[in-house]
Amino acid sequence: MKKIINIIMGSVLLFSGLVNAHDYKNGNLHIDHPWSKQVPPTSAVAAAFFNIMNHGDEVDTLLSAKSPIAGKTELHAHIHEDGMMKMREVEKIDIPANSTRTLKPGSYHIMFFDLKQVPALGDRFPLTLHFEKAGRVEIEVAVEKATYKPEDQEKIEKEEHAGH
Repeated sequence: MKKIINIIMGSVLLFSGLVNAHDYKNGNLHIDHPWSKQVPPTSAVAAAFFNIMNHGDEVDTLLSAKSPIAGKTELHAHIHEDGMMKMREVEKIDIPANSTRTLKPGSYHIMFFDLKQVPALGDRFPLTLHFEKAGRVEIEVAVEKATYKPEDQEKIEKEEHAGH
């Protein structure tokens, strides 16, 4: 009997790990743990962040994004302008060959405006990404606490800075 319970519990743990993991692959691209910060229930805006690993030998480009939770979805970056950091819409986000592009607070990210639905902590919502080479990629964005920082973020940031 204990053996059967152990097998069932092991299966449940394995399955729950697979359900919680959310990464996506399409062509040479691997998108890891898309997430959004929890925003107040009256918010009209939200943002999404994730890592995009390009395992190919050519640059790919994120051209657009769309989600049913928002009236408008834009690609954004923070830029230094007139001595201040400002958020601006960008036409595209290049994903360098054999490299990782990190969409994170204070850098590139996806912005959602005119929210039709404000996602709550623990929710997931759909996001469609359109890449020049990889084409259309459907992902789900997990809503995390506003203080959330991905576990592997420091490692990725070190790798990004090592190339500069």
